[in-house]
Amino acid sequence: MELNFTVPEISCGHCKETIEKALDVTGVSNLDINIETKNVSLTVSDGVELKNIESLLDEQGYSVVSK
Repeated sequence: MELNFTVPEISCGHCKETIEKALDVTGVSNLDINIETKNVSLTVSDGVELKNIESLLDEQGYSVVSK
């Protein structure tokens, strides 16, 4: 399943790198982060839900805004 959402706190390459590391988990693939639009898209396997992704990003200080 494809997920698309905005992370308002994205402002630089370091933010992108932090999010990439946070989401480098089993069940997450095709991660694409656009710094300019603050958009994040990714593919998750069965059993991985948006709330799991939100939790991983919250631990890093980022919030998820659903589209």
